[in-house]
Amino acid sequence: MMSFAFCMSESIPTSTPAPFRSGLAVLIGRTNAGKSTLINSLVGAQVSIVTPRPQTTRHPIHGIVHRPGGQVVFVDTPGFFKTHKSSLVDTLHQRAQESLKGIDVVVHVVDPTRDSGAENDMVNAILARVQQPRILCLSKLDIPERPFRDAWMRVASEYAAVVEVSGITGEGTSQLVDLLLERMPEGPELYPAGQTTNTTIDFQAAELIREKVYLYTGEEVPYRTQVELDSIEEKPGKDGIPVVHVNAAIITPNERYQRMLIGTGARKIRQIRLAAQRALRDRFEKKVALELDVIIDRKMDS
Repeated sequence: MMSFAFCMSESIPTSTPAPFRSGLAVLIGRTNAGKSTLINSLVGAQVSIVTPRPQTTRHPIHGIVHRPGGQVVFVDTPGFFKTHKSSLVDTLHQRAQESLKGIDVVVHVVDPTRDSGAENDMVNAILARVQQPRILCLSKLDIPERPFRDAWMRVASEYAAVVEVSGITGEGTSQLVDLLLERMPEGPELYPAGQTTNTTIDFQAAELIREKVYLYTGEEVPYRTQVELDSIEEKPGKDGIPVVHVNAAIITPNERYQRMLIGTGARKIRQIRLAAQRALRDRFEKKVALELDVIIDRKMDS
């Protein structure tokens, strides 16, 4: 009978999986540099509203990007805006500066279609005090003419890395995430898998309505106009399909602006309501019934 001897060879070493990395990356820059558009593109959902008006973002908002090997929590901040002094602008600038606390990486988002000016000087003064790694992010890559790109590239050596992105097309966003994950500390997830933002449903609904107020009124309605949510509740519809009922109010300082927001024959408020209702329907992926009032708060004028 033949016998077989099996010789155990040396065990093949197995590769150690790369450690999971997670941390916070703040987006900082002048107003309308493309921060909110970029964070929405990175997350793949609208977590921050976008309008042409300066400092549309009023609160630091977290947008969460999940990868197999890590998680990046992006912090969208109010842009720096050089204008006449006001308590609201001062508050927004203060919120942007406070967002740098506890951050792992700073992403300086710049708009190479516009010349550097006083607003960028304000940002640079703050970045000069930052100890964390800084990444220079040139936005609006989808725009053919970016005349000030070369000027920004000349200061690229002052940053840990440079990346060019488009929040519209998504080009360059994966590279940005990779650059950030390399610089994040080892650690567990900061948010559960699947979560895209830290904001509440009520906050998101009010912000989407405020976005439409700005988009459909332009400069004639004051920037300090607010939206307050009274209630949001899901109820069964007549056909059995659930409907999200939203009741909200636009708060404005006086009768003049109230008339502007309502419009002749209530056309303006109807336009805002329908646009906001569509946005809410897309966000919740359900039928939405929106009731929208315009209320005066005279304390806003003081």
